Amino acid sequence: MISAFSLLKALVEPVRIRLYLLLKQSPLTVSELSEILKLSQSNTSHHLKALRELGFLRSEKIGQHTFYGLAEIAEAHKIAPLLKQLEALKDEIPEAASDTLKLRSTLAARGEDSFKLWRREQGDLPYSDVFAHLAAGRRGTVADIGCGEGDFFAWLDISFARIVAVDRDTAHTRAAARKKSKHAAITIVQADAVALPFADALVDAVVLRMALAQINDCERALGEAVRILKPDGYISIIDTERTLGGGFKRRVRESLADCGVAIDSERDLPQLFMLRGKKS
Repeated sequence: MISAFSLLKALVEPVRIRLYLLLKQSPLTVSELSEILKLSQSNTSHHLKALRELGFLRSEKIGQHTFYGLAEIAEAHKIAPLLKQLEALKDEIPEAASDTLKLRSTLAARGEDSFKLWRREQGDLPYSDVFAHLAAGRRGTVADIGCGEGDFFAWLDISFARIVAVDRDTAHTRAAARKKSKHAAITIVQADAVALPFADALVDAVVLRMALAQINDCERALGEAVRILKPDGYISIIDTERTLGGGFKRRVRESLADCGVAIDSERDLPQLFMLRGKKS
């Protein structure tokens, strides 16, 4: 059992509060944490060990990497007020803001690496098969959230009359814009997935392709995606399940259900999952 006093003693060092704030957003490896915090791996491991011995962390080995995440604590309600106070401290920790920005870059790189690896391992699966699942053969307007450099435009252009492409990265949107001339109905917008600058019920379908795992607050991003989706519209997701405990798909399913989306199609592939849901 974790007492508030023992947790307070363990988190007396600011770096451990930073660790907690990072791991609350995503499971991470020692190497990733070390890079974000700008600490040696041995020093990072020392701080992780202190929290893990307390029962505050759990770990799981996936492939060659060990991922650390927050443990599920039976007496969580007893320490919830303390954790809430810790989260409020992020505005008083100078490094917290830069930690979050570095986390975004880390998750983005991880997502790209996972997708490239999956494509190498799945050479016998035509790319059109992925498209067929995602696009669902619908007409109208599709929002491609986390569009990257626009690599998916050609496939979406087959089934949709208009594509609204969104990415927060300036380099990505510029690269995507260079492909715009090949497709007559593409609008490219630089924006964050957690705060989409669109009206409610705007699009007929939403596609999130290897994007959610790169977003810190994926639940909020899903809420935004569903908000801009018309009633009876479809949201289609492909992403990696390479997270601690393999629970990322479960989180996505629960968030979609909370937003009034019913899953109507689901596929599991090596290291990836696909979901499609319909908004009520």
